[in-house]
Amino acid sequence: MTLTVIIPAHNDEGPLHRLLRHMRKLQFADRIIVVDDGSEPAIAFEPLTVEVGLPPDRVTLLRHDHSRGAGAARNLALQHVTTEYVMFLDADDLPLRELPDLLLDLKGREFDFCIFQHHDNRCSAEGRWGQMPEDRALWRSAGTDIGALSRVSRAAAKHLCQTANYPWNKIYRTDFLREHNIRCTEIAVHNDVELHWRSFLNAKTILASDRFGVIHYVASGQGRLTNRNGPERLQVFTALSRVSAELHARRELDAFTLPFYRFAAGLLGWIGSFIRKDLLDDFTRKAHSFLAAEVPTPVWSYISRHEHNRLPATQNHLTRVSAAEQPAIPEINHPSSSRQVLLHIGLPKCGSTTIQRYMAAATALHQDHGVCYPQAWRSPDGYRNHLPLAKLQAQQLPKAVAAIAAEAEERSCNRIVLSCEHWANAFPNSNLLALYEALKTQLPSWHVRIVAYFRNPYDFVESCYAQYVRAGLFQINRNKFYADGTPSIEKFLSWFEDSRGFPLYSNLGYARMLQAHFPSEILTLRSLEPQDLDQSDMLSDFCSLLDLPSPSITGRRNQRVSNRKLAELEFVQTLTDQNTYARLRQKLLETNFCNSTEHRNQRGTTLHIGTDIASAIAEQIKSEQRDLQAIFTTNIDELCKIRTGAESQGWARTNLLSAEDHEKLRAFVTLNTSPTAVP
Repeated sequence: MTLTVIIPAHNDEGPLHRLLRHMRKLQFADRIIVVDDGSEPAIAFEPLTVEVGLPPDRVTLLRHDHSRGAGAARNLALQHVTTEYVMFLDADDLPLRELPDLLLDLKGREFDFCIFQHHDNRCSAEGRWGQMPEDRALWRSAGTDIGALSRVSRAAAKHLCQTANYPWNKIYRTDFLREHNIRCTEIAVHNDVELHWRSFLNAKTILASDRFGVIHYVASGQGRLTNRNGPERLQVFTALSRVSAELHARRELDAFTLPFYRFAAGLLGWIGSFIRKDLLDDFTRKAHSFLAAEVPTPVWSYISRHEHNRLPATQNHLTRVSAAEQPAIPEINHPSSSRQVLLHIGLPKCGSTTIQRYMAAATALHQDHGVCYPQAWRSPDGYRNHLPLAKLQAQQLPKAVAAIAAEAEERSCNRIVLSCEHWANAFPNSNLLALYEALKTQLPSWHVRIVAYFRNPYDFVESCYAQYVRAGLFQINRNKFYADGTPSIEKFLSWFEDSRGFPLYSNLGYARMLQAHFPSEILTLRSLEPQDLDQSDMLSDFCSLLDLPSPSITGRRNQRVSNRKLAELEFVQTLTDQNTYARLRQKLLETNFCNSTEHRNQRGTTLHIGTDIASAIAEQIKSEQRDLQAIFTTNIDELCKIRTGAESQGWARTNLLSAEDHEKLRAFVTLNTSPTAVP
């Protein structure tokens, strides 16, 4: 890959020479374009090459006769870029040795831009290395703080886009910037806001690297752009309005609405905290006008209620502006904090059906206690869960949420329960993230909670594989799984880890995955093991979360399939494709291929874990128990109990199917898939 580095400079010749000497040592740029933004005296070309030691044919020097700002300088340089990729550096910043390594990581990868980490010199004063705490927290929230290179999901992008809007912590595909006409705003300060946000709004493929590519220097005093507090700060509304206009024009960008206006409110609050006193009233008026005209009412309500500390400039100084001059700001409601939506995301094989069937059966009773288990977007039979809601596209969710809220209001309920296993089964590719955003936007006065129950890893692993054999799980392609060698629980675990990035038996892996996408304060993570609960069982525990009385009936469990029958289902899937298996499954379940009595505790060769997996689970439990204790809202003693094996057999396993059994099953498949077979 070929790379051009663009460097705007204004009276920065000393730092610029230092930067160029550093770049010569690291040798990562194919081309360098320096834009002299009206320096006095003008920056000379010869010292940039001869004294620094750079080949003249690799350096281009452009000049503005008078200073127009770093944004205009960068835009001028972009017109002269001929390489495939481009990045920006400021004259007083320094690239680090990991930057060339990052370029090697990116070689051969397709992306619109890659964002990387940096070191802020303000952290050095505190004896720390890395980014400012706010940025570090956003990288953690996005789940991109660890990992040399990863693709940024849309959900993660909503966190990363709120990091400090620097132009120099990204490597851009040049044509991406040109195709979408992404440029810097040509203003004195805040010129990088438009570049940063429109990049996130338009990119199809974003990569993130935890490599530290640059040292960023923030100088003290009023000489640097970062510290100016004069009338140039009023130009911020030009940049913010351009991004806001794109958000209003493109409904598919709704996911970025709250992050952007949250960022904008914080930025305005920061400016209001130090802008010159003689400019404060004018700034306050402009801030009110922008917020009233641009921010959607639900978003304003959320920010005002939950993050009012972001708005000191528009609230603390409100009395300084006459009432006649104040633009109207949407009314903010402050309803009872007891209004909540509880999203039970139902980890597979963790009692979801028990909860769902009970909630459906006790609807009338719970309604008297103010709890609504909506019929809107709920399966009318079967598992009685909200799978229809979980299958909706993001753009359909606001209408569905409105219908659910209307049902709760009609029933005079202040608590809504939504439950579906698919949200966890397919996460992060399910619509859970979009639903969470829709709920926050559509119901800003309701508190959203996400509840997940976890199970001891030994049982969880075996139950998940049994479910996969029966009907699939975790979106693991079954045709490929059964066509690619002998099926086994070991293979299933390997495929899961490849797709999710952590072992199936890591409860902490699940917890961290959720924490990477949702605020920790809305997550309620609990053990379903009765010994870990204050209530008698999981169902009673779930009711206690909603202030409901303990259940007088119990939820019906799923129909259990014997180990022997599971082994038969597993083997048949090696003989057929999944469409054929789906047609045969019910008949398979109803057909008895063996007259002998099955021992319930007999362990199957591929259905249950062996010694190696048992040891891996034990080590996993030991390594993560302390972290689980810190984030779970229940005890975890039984959840993290290490087991020595099942019954007297330990982890030893025996075959359940003989060669004769295999022949019977082959004959069954042949008979029922022949052209003359009765459907």
